[in-house]
Amino acid sequence: MFPGIILALPLVLALASSPFVCAEAPPINQHNSRDIVKPDSVATYQVEISIGRNLLTLYEIKAGAERIAVAEYSVGTAVTGLKTYPLGPGRVTGIYFNPWWYPTPYSRQVFRGRGIELPAAVPPGHPLNYMGPFKIALSHSTWKGAIYRIHGNNNPKRVGRRVTGGCFVMDNADGLALARRIRVGTVVNILP
Repeated sequence: MFPGIILALPLVLALASSPFVCAEAPPINQHNSRDIVKPDSVATYQVEISIGRNLLTLYEIKAGAERIAVAEYSVGTAVTGLKTYPLGPGRVTGIYFNPWWYPTPYSRQVFRGRGIELPAAVPPGHPLNYMGPFKIALSHSTWKGAIYRIHGNNNPKRVGRRVTGGCFVMDNADGLALARRIRVGTVVNILP
C-alpha cells in the first residue's frame, strides 16, 4: 500500500463518479510490458463509439471493405457539457491487462482536494485504480497531452452513463473480451 492514501470506501465510491479522473498521463514506462496483447485471430476490426448513445460497436471488416457489426457494448462516456473530449478517427496504440494507472496532475489535484494523495502510478488491483483489469490506449489525446483510453472500472454503475472526463468505461468482462479480440492499430472512430 501507499502511505497517505486513505481508503475510506464512501469516499472511493464518490470519487468513482467524478468525471475528471479517467484521462491518463502518458506513462514514462509501462510496468507490465508483457501485458501487450497479440490478437487471437487474423480478422480485421474497426471500433466505433457513440458518445450520445453510450455505445461501442465492434465491426469486422470483410473483403471489399464491408463492415459487419459483430458486437455492441454499453460504455460510460464523457459527461454532458464537457468542453473537451475525443472525437473523430484514431487508432489503438496499446492493449494492457492488469494495468497501472498514471493519473494526470489534474486528477491528482482533484483527489488531493478530497483528502486523498494519489501516487504518480497506481498499481493493478488497487481500489483507486480506475483502469480496472484492462486498458486500451487510443491515439486520441487532450490538448495538454493526456491520453484517452477504453478501460475497465472500479464502479460498474458508471457503465452506460455520461460520467467520464472523456475516457470510455466498459463492463470488465466485456472489455476483456474486446481487448483480446482487437489489436494495436485497430481504427477507432468516435462520434458525438
